[in-house]
Amino acid sequence: MAGKSSGEAADIYRHTPAGKGDGEASGVYRRTLAGRVWRYKWLYLMLTPVMAYFIIFKYAPMYGIVMAFQKYNPFKGIFDSQWVGLDVFKKVLSNHNFWVSVKNTIVLNLLVLIVNFPLTIIISLMLNEIRHIRFKKFTQSVLYLPHFISWVVVAGIARATLFTTNGGTVNMLLESFGGTAKPFLSDTVWWTVMYVFMNTWKEVGWGTIIYLAALTGIDESLYEAAYLDGATRMQRIVYITLPLIKSTVVTMLILQVSRVMSIGLDAPLLLGNDSVINVSEVIATYVYRLGIVRNDYSQATAIGLFQSVVNILILVLADRFAKLIGEDGII
Repeated sequence: MAGKSSGEAADIYRHTPAGKGDGEASGVYRRTLAGRVWRYKWLYLMLTPVMAYFIIFKYAPMYGIVMAFQKYNPFKGIFDSQWVGLDVFKKVLSNHNFWVSVKNTIVLNLLVLIVNFPLTIIISLMLNEIRHIRFKKFTQSVLYLPHFISWVVVAGIARATLFTTNGGTVNMLLESFGGTAKPFLSDTVWWTVMYVFMNTWKEVGWGTIIYLAALTGIDESLYEAAYLDGATRMQRIVYITLPLIKSTVVTMLILQVSRVMSIGLDAPLLLGNDSVINVSEVIATYVYRLGIVRNDYSQATAIGLFQSVVNILILVLADRFAKLIGEDGII
């Protein structure tokens, strides 16, 4: 009966006559398991659409990975296309543009992480200190709102306000105060700064949700005891709040680091242009140009598989590091 809880074991022996063997006990266990499933049938029924989604849209398309090992011909299909083994990967890994896109992906993700991650924690702590409920809810709503704005809209606003060629609003204001127009979206350095700024503005509020949930779970009596001992508000944050949300911070850091090789297609594609392609060309846009524009499905699939494998390796390494510093990790 190893591996089963004491309650389940007792339930089995309660329904098994004396002298019956393990096979019959196993049959009884299966019957009781079926009974429990039937008892919670409506919960399992509610779970069905979620399972169907993952099976249809996540697991079923995995057969397409085969294209990374083929000279894929869309007219012949996967089963009749020529098998070439690792030749596609050799072609991808020898391409200079691929490594440029990898570098840009990692650099942009790390810059966003360096700015966004600590800022999210700081804003969460600030929101947690607000005692006026209505003002707190209003502030949270204002911070959450950019997350729901499409990147198409954000890119349109950015082009209207930051471009120098069409009299952007920001540059017009700079010139009216005696300054000079800045190439915000046509200079590689300025474009990188604007990309990090817009990503932070759009997602920093949404990222506070997890931390605020963790903060609400802290026992208020700890703050009261520290206050009675003379601790200032900053000391309570440093010695009570931060240590108690450390595990949440480490978990969120692991999850974000594991996505360092992934960037959504929309932001770099919509904000980028030929002037800054050396920094705006990321893996997602490179795959888009290969797979959709040039119809090279084999290379696009190979890059996607390479990206996924690297992300998994980074996730495992980050989890191991978290365990080395005394945290539970996520694996």
